[in-house]
Amino acid sequence: MGQNYKEIAKVALKRREDAIPKDLLLPESALANLPRNLTTVPKSSGHFTPKELEIMETTAEDILEKIKNKIWSSLVVTKAFIKAAVVAQQLTNCLTEILIPEALAKAKELDEYLEKTGKVVGPFHGLPISLKDCLITPPHPASIGMACFANEATRAGDETILVSILAKLGAVFYVKTTTPTAMMMMEASQSWSTFPNVWGETNGAYHSGTSPGGSSGGEGALLAMRGSPLGIGTDIGGSVRIPSAFNYLYGLKPTFGRFPVYGAKSGITGQDFIYSNNGPMSRSLETLKLYCAAVLSTEVSPWTMDPKCIPVPWRGDVIVPKGRKLRFGIISDNDGEISVHPPIVRGLAMTKNALEAAGHDVFEWKPTDHAEINRELNSAFFVLGGAAIIGLTRKHDEPVFPSMKEYETTYEKGEEGTLGPSKLREMIAKRNALQKAYFDRWSATATDGKGAMDGIILASSPWTAPRLGISQQAFCVSYTGVYNLLGKALPPCFLRIELTSSDYPALTFPVTFASKNLDPKRASWKPLNGKDAEIQADYDPEFYDGTPVALQLVGRRLEDEKVLEMGGIIAEALKAQL
Repeated sequence: MGQNYKEIAKVALKRREDAIPKDLLLPESALANLPRNLTTVPKSSGHFTPKELEIMETTAEDILEKIKNKIWSSLVVTKAFIKAAVVAQQLTNCLTEILIPEALAKAKELDEYLEKTGKVVGPFHGLPISLKDCLITPPHPASIGMACFANEATRAGDETILVSILAKLGAVFYVKTTTPTAMMMMEASQSWSTFPNVWGETNGAYHSGTSPGGSSGGEGALLAMRGSPLGIGTDIGGSVRIPSAFNYLYGLKPTFGRFPVYGAKSGITGQDFIYSNNGPMSRSLETLKLYCAAVLSTEVSPWTMDPKCIPVPWRGDVIVPKGRKLRFGIISDNDGEISVHPPIVRGLAMTKNALEAAGHDVFEWKPTDHAEINRELNSAFFVLGGAAIIGLTRKHDEPVFPSMKEYETTYEKGEEGTLGPSKLREMIAKRNALQKAYFDRWSATATDGKGAMDGIILASSPWTAPRLGISQQAFCVSYTGVYNLLGKALPPCFLRIELTSSDYPALTFPVTFASKNLDPKRASWKPLNGKDAEIQADYDPEFYDGTPVALQLVGRRLEDEKVLEMGGIIAEALKAQL
């Protein structure tokens, strides 16, 4: 047995505390009688100057334009977001590593380069970008919420490829953000009973009594608090989409292979059955488009750096003919096992009505096989993650959270719980059959002279943003996880991919906010099962009032550009209905 996790946590927490400039913290007077909507605090506190507030509210694309035209300097922008991130940390506990000295030095260097040459170094010149903790920025640790990694310095050669790319494009890295243990829970960082994990509990920004989601939940809370204009998360079961939804953000889970993934720390090292992606998160859809076009440009060519990245540069205006009416399938109430809360039912109806008013075709999409797909997903996580995760937690007597108990159960089975070749073949065959069935159902929507549906609209989670702790009792990533299991690795010659393989890009998009007046409990609703009853019993119109309602748009494999374009069309349709 090594050093106890509590002693390890003390060291990590002190490192974080020492790295935060005390003059940037909110005064004690501003922390009294906080509203539950913490996003209002920066403006109401009087702690920020009008210029800082303006910078914090400005989108990444506009910040970049102002830096390029020397209206704002990168140093001024970076200082504003550092201050905002420190306050976000005070209010939500969303940060792990603090990179302030490096950030200030990089911003100053970029300003000097622009002044001297009149040119920017790249499309992200001077832009502060926040990173999920698993993206390695040497020499800082990448704990992924585990004691065994919390104080382990990383080596220069271990820098995540995406981090290297963003740095060359001019990004300024200033903070890294919280994740749950091994990034395998729908929270950010958590506390349960009498013990926390390494970093303690992260709470929501729009409602301090709710979770910001996970596993990229620290990113979600930071972005919602205006502590970052652009954040990068990762997604293996919904880890970009869930926190984006809970924090009223746009978040993209790309097709696997579109973006470089090499070098990010994994919660289940070496598994190649369910594929993890990285993707951008922001309050602006245009920021996501800017990010994708920059990273997947021919100038960068990330496919020359990562063998799993396919050589497909980012494309524009892929919906042809431009302005054509689209066809959407929609899942309006439940996925076959779990029903969504009333505010999300309303958000789905609002989106359907807005699209139909704009002339688009919207029809019900049956969640056939969703329950079975999610059983396979969870089973795979337990089998693949049991030994990989539990062995590491036991090195430091780190407790296992309730939602991860099945990992421990699998681990304790010993050889019986080990994944052998026969079991793996069985899992792959089942996964491939589910992929083919879903692919065929999608293609079969091309009827009566109409093309196949363009996308699927559904919830990102049954909750708007769950109350803290409830997901440990009623863990549910079924609405997002289904599109992770349906993913399949891309072979070296991607042009010969069989059409039976599937990997669905998905975008979260904000719709509205929960309302105690508009979203009462359902009077005649009947649960589909015990878990469904438990999740619905948690719904309290008064408690969830004001929490974000955001949905998910799913597209076909390699149609990432189309998904973002459709997201813009949906946003315009919703705006027209206001």
